[in-house]
Amino acid sequence: MRYMRNFLFLVLLVSLLSACSKQPASQITAEKPTVMFNAFAILRQDADRYLQSNPVLSISAQEVYDKAIVAADSKYYLVDIRSDEHYAKHHIPGSIHISYADAWRNNKTDFLPKDKKIIIIDYSGHSSSQVAAFWSLLGLEAVPMKHGMAGWSKDKEVVGGSPMPCEARNFPVVKEETAGKTYDLPRLENKTTRAAELLRQRGEAIAAKPVVIQADELMAKVNAKNVFLLDIRAVEHFKAGHISGALNIPLRGLAEESNLTKLPPDQPIVVVDYDGHAASQAARLLNLLGYDSVALRDGMSVWTGDMNVIGANAVSCAIPERSTAQLNAPANPGPSTAAT
Repeated sequence: MRYMRNFLFLVLLVSLLSACSKQPASQITAEKPTVMFNAFAILRQDADRYLQSNPVLSISAQEVYDKAIVAADSKYYLVDIRSDEHYAKHHIPGSIHISYADAWRNNKTDFLPKDKKIIIIDYSGHSSSQVAAFWSLLGLEAVPMKHGMAGWSKDKEVVGGSPMPCEARNFPVVKEETAGKTYDLPRLENKTTRAAELLRQRGEAIAAKPVVIQADELMAKVNAKNVFLLDIRAVEHFKAGHISGALNIPLRGLAEESNLTKLPPDQPIVVVDYDGHAASQAARLLNLLGYDSVALRDGMSVWTGDMNVIGANAVSCAIPERSTAQLNAPANPGPSTAAT
């Protein structure tokens, strides 16, 4: 009886193997599940590590002038991300050019030095802050020049866009805190776990997104109560005064999962800070994670003149004039990015 059971088992096993061998290879392959990875979780961890490292959020035009131009310090590497046309007309001596629209491309970034401080220059400091966050996630030491070319010169021709505003708008602020809600986290499925590849894919996807919103436009949205406001300043400055309806999450803890659940994944988010630079970096990180966000241009320094609320000086157009260079031959005008 035992031998009979073994014989029957062998017959059954041979039958099963024979059936599998006759199954079409295409059918076997089609039934294999495609492994998908949670790109959101991977990028969130990278963003959190970056913010926890307490990065330098901007460098003054004066320091760039003193160190990179006067002292010719080789540790500084200047990259201008404005349009081809504006770079050709006026740029800081020694700076190279990579347009904002191409800042995510590996054939533009792979040659950048990893042993130098990369100073990114744009129109007003906002686009360069976004690129600085992106390049920092790629492993570069990247810092935006504060206020961009608008911090280098008052001449609109040199800046290539709007010069620095001369005074704050003095819009109203409140002290009442806003009750928050809880939202689902965005989902970014992907077939790769390589952070650099994920970053470039997301960088390409959001390259054409708006960077800033002007204070006047935001004031209209606040009055209409159709905007989600995220204030990333320190708690004490937020409590001293903030835009009505704003939710406070200080920058350093922004990428923590518990804080991200306080943000709507399907609603535009306006990020507010002191001068627009940290807000622009935060906006880039949020956009990489699947949110839809822009920064308030020049931050609270243009919204109000109250230094207790701003946590710094109000915006001012008192900018000294500094030298610029021109290309020897005019470049063919390329696509201009927004003057931010």
